[in-house]
Amino acid sequence: MVGTQFRELPVGLPPMLPEMLGASNTQYFALYYQGSKATWSNGRAMATFSYYAVYAPLIEHIALAIYLKPYNLGSDDEAPEHAILCDTVHHKMYVGAYKEIDYFLLQQHPKELPALSQQEFEAAVKALENMTLEQMQKLGMFEMFGHTNPQARQQTVELVQWLDQQITEELIQQCIQLASRGNWTAMMALETLQRRISESKKHQQQLEKN
Repeated sequence: MVGTQFRELPVGLPPMLPEMLGASNTQYFALYYQGSKATWSNGRAMATFSYYAVYAPLIEHIALAIYLKPYNLGSDDEAPEHAILCDTVHHKMYVGAYKEIDYFLLQQHPKELPALSQQEFEAAVKALENMTLEQMQKLGMFEMFGHTNPQARQQTVELVQWLDQQITEELIQQCIQLASRGNWTAMMALETLQRRISESKKHQQQLEKN
């Protein structure tokens, strides 16, 4: 059970997120930014993933941005002080202190590490050798070689569309109130939403002309 020291976010876990990260085989995992990379960890394994296709669309979306504002999830200049905790069974997200979440994640694993047989080890190596560049890009590896592939872009669209469904009139009003008081995060979230709406209208007008 998730401890009371973590704050539950008002937005549930996007159902496509674990698969996008490659973190489907664990109940709990954390998201944060470390070493110039968006990172996920389940307390035993960790990996980087795409910043532009997954991390930024998630944390900068208007449905989450203002709730994450008080927390330091890490940056190019700072180590993470906080992290997002994801529960794949109950489809919830929490935010809390990085060290406390890291300790919490360790508790979901047995203390004794299962040993890999030689056959299992060889199979793991073969799976990595057979992974294509496209598959690695989907997992966020080698992002510096270019933008995400078409399949990853489609998953990003689905992620954003799911988050869009979490937007409520109350949330918009809350953002407007915060923006009017000079809250930079709220202003940027509203500006991003406005730009998306404007671009969507332009696209629709072009389709109608054609």
